[in-house]
Amino acid sequence: MELYLKEKIEALRYKMIKEAAEYGCLHHEKVLEISRQLDEYIVVYQKAKPETIGVLNSWSC
Repeated sequence: MELYLKEKIEALRYKMIKEAAEYGCLHHEKVLEISRQLDEYIVVYQKAKPETIGVLNSWSC
């Protein structure tokens, strides 16, 4: 699962950079949509990492 998430994150990151270069801006709707997807996968990845749990718990109020 971790490997799949890493690969998906890298693929989306590459796609986002490619689209931003193609459209010439970072705020194009297609670039922003890829960025949102990337954010979702990063959150899932961080939650899945055991060493991240301690850090996340220490941030709670």
